[in-house]
This record gives sequence, structure tokens and C-alpha cells, in this order.
Amino acid sequence: MGEAVGSDNIVSKLRRVDSVAIVGASPIEGKIGYELLRNIVKFGYEGDVYPVNPKYDEVLGFKCYRSPRNVPGKIDVAVVAIPALQVPDLIADLCRKDVGVSVIISSGFREKGRGDLEELLKVRAADCGMRIIGPNSAGITSSPAKLHASIEVLPTPGRVAVISHSGAVGGVAMYELQKLGSGVSYFVSIGNGLDVGIEEVVEGLVEDTYTDATVLYVEWVKDGKKFMKSLRDLSKHKPVAVVKGGWGTVSSSAVLSHTGGLAVSYEVFKTAVRQSGAVVEEDIEEAVSIVEVLRRIRTREGRLRRVLLITNSGGYGILVASYLERAGVELPQIDIELRKQIEEAVGRDFSGSNPLDFGGDSKSADLVKVLQTDNLREHYDVVVVAYVPTSAETPRDICENFKKSSEKVLTMYFTAGGGANWITRCLSETKLAVPRASLISKIFSNLRNAGVGPSSRE
Repeated sequence: MGEAVGSDNIVSKLRRVDSVAIVGASPIEGKIGYELLRNIVKFGYEGDVYPVNPKYDEVLGFKCYRSPRNVPGKIDVAVVAIPALQVPDLIADLCRKDVGVSVIISSGFREKGRGDLEELLKVRAADCGMRIIGPNSAGITSSPAKLHASIEVLPTPGRVAVISHSGAVGGVAMYELQKLGSGVSYFVSIGNGLDVGIEEVVEGLVEDTYTDATVLYVEWVKDGKKFMKSLRDLSKHKPVAVVKGGWGTVSSSAVLSHTGGLAVSYEVFKTAVRQSGAVVEEDIEEAVSIVEVLRRIRTREGRLRRVLLITNSGGYGILVASYLERAGVELPQIDIELRKQIEEAVGRDFSGSNPLDFGGDSKSADLVKVLQTDNLREHYDVVVVAYVPTSAETPRDICENFKKSSEKVLTMYFTAGGGANWITRCLSETKLAVPRASLISKIFSNLRNAGVGPSSRE
């Protein structure tokens, strides 16, 4: 589609939004125009709100205007939810109001074979330098601006950007962040990408101080060179996880009917993204989990080499140790003096030399005492706790015990079995909790690739 309309990066425009118009606003619950306005209010937006719809005088307590031309103040962002055939004329009206960004929720453009409508939007927006997100978008979120102008689930404000061709996939990513006690800095549903593309948003996130990590769902890119450069620049400073939509012949064809884009070879894409330093995943839930743990590690520690594994389950200890070894992690055997100190602190012995197995009759409070051993840092950089709940403790007891721990070194918690999901979510509020054992290998592998992780050699 050529160069993006306008010169300022879209992230800078979304960072501060003083006024928003909802074109197609509705008082009828379930209508897109209703959901958009309700979500804006519920997320706590503090700027000026202008519903626009000639059918109504008021929507959700706000004065409603017949046209953008009737809005008395400036409009920074217009969110558009009207029939596709009406959008080109609306763009001309928005240009007369000097609107900075239009987020077009409306569908029925290139993805439905109406590329002519998209071209008309592009030409009319170019006349005034207005930026367009969409069409066929699910909306945007800007936590810095306290704005959630989207039909997707209400997210939690946070430090992770979610950029997605698919609104629904982005919604899943935001929900998964909530489960991990985290949230979004920005959500941008690219849709058909008429103007704003994935590559421009990635470029804008490199220097963004509100974003510590990024999750991308990518079906296609407009400018491959720009995408790879911005991805490399971003990955140098912040964890990035990329999920590619369209792996095979059928799914690649589906990309064309979804957002109207042309998908590239998955193997080529995957290799290029990995060379940029980003994580490639095929599952959005795992992508979110990995990038969230990497984000928390990068903000707390530097290089991580020596790992101690402690557990109350010999079997799970072996399983997690296998994942660690797959990632190239060495598990140094415990020093005799440190062993004595730990046994004294806990008041019981353990089997093994790393992993340390305290047995099924131990409790979470016992493992906490290990984490508080004074000389632990002299021997290890990271402790991984692999804990399987028993009927002797409730999930709440386990979470509270681990949350109270004053750890001497960086500690990752992994729980499996009854109550594990609840414990992970509870722990994620304050601790590094890994939801699945299989992710441990990926996390350490990517830490190593990023130059901050474990290595068997100097």
C-alpha cells in the first residue's frame, strides 16, 4: 500500500489522547457503538468524549452530535463503527475537523473484495495527513492515555504492548496477561492495515517508556525490511514474542479473507524473526507467558548462570531438571557447607544434590526457608521452585507462604496439580510464576540467546 500517511509514529499519537469521538455511538446494549463507549468509560478515560450519531440526542449520559462537524472541540482520535459504504464520506468530514487518528472498526473492505473502498479512504485521509488504523479493526488501548476504545475485553493497564492483526487474538493475549497479574501498555488491532502497519507500531515501541515487552500476532507485513529492522531494534532492549498466523496452504489462504493480506512462507518468516532476537511461538498463550516472565527477569537481574532447583516431588524435580538441561542450563551440585546451612534452616534433610528434594511430606514453608538462606547468592544466581500441592495445604496457604518469602536470589515458581492455576495467578501479583513446566526450557533458552541468560561457558 506504499508509505504510511502522515509523518509522526502512531505510538506517539496514542500516548496522549485528549479527546475521542465515537462515530456510530449507540444507546442499545450489544451494539458495537454501545460497547465502544461503555469500554471507554469503564477504563477510566479522562478526556473529552463525543458520541456521534444523528439518531440520538444523548448516549450513556453524553450529549450526542449529528456529525463530526457539529462537535464543538478538537478530536484527537475518532473511532468509527458505521457501514463500510458510509466511511469514505465520513473521512472527508473528519479531515475538516483536523482529526489526528481514525480507528475504523467497520468491516466490508479489502477482506470482502472491496479494495476500491480502501483506496478511497487512503486518498481522502492523505488529503489532511490523518492516520488510519484498520479498517476491520477491533480498536485500540492506550494505558498512558487511560483509553480503551475497543470491542475486546477490558484489559488491565500494564507494561506489555499487544499488537495484532486479529482483534480476537489480541483479546486473548490481554486476558492471558490478566491471568499472570500483568497488563497492557498499548493494544493496537491492525485489521487490514490500510495505513498503520505492524512494522510502524514496532518501530514506535523501541523508545516508548511505557512498554517493557511486546506480543505480536502477525499475519503479513507490508514492508519486510522495515519490520525486521524495527524488530531487531526492539528485541535489543525489550523481550518480544511473535506468533505467526498462517502456517500452511489453507491457513495462509485464510489470511487473505481475514485481513486481505498476503502471507509469506512460515519457515522464512520464523527464521528471520529468530535472527532478530525475538521469540517465535505458535501458541498465543505460551507467547504471553514467555514474554511476561522474560520481562520480569530483565527488569530485576543481569546475567543468570547458576541454577538451583528445589522441590517437594522427586518426579517433578527430574522433569523440570530435564527442561533446564535442554536449555543448556547447568545445575551445580550443592556445596557441603551450604547443604548443612539449608538443613539447619529448614530443620529437616533432603535427598539429591540439585535438584534438592524435600519429599511429599514437606510444606511450602519449608521451601521458603531455603530461599532465605544467607549464603545462597554466593553459589547460585537463580532458584527454580517446582512444587506439587498436597492435601496438607490449601492453595491459598501455599501462595501466601511463597509471597511472604524474602528471596536471597531471583526465584521462579512452578506449581503443578490441584490448585496450580490459582496459585500461579496469585503468585504472579508479586513473584515470577511460570504456568507450565515446558515453558521453563523456552524461557532459559531465550535468556541465553538474548545474552542475559545461562551458559555453560564464559
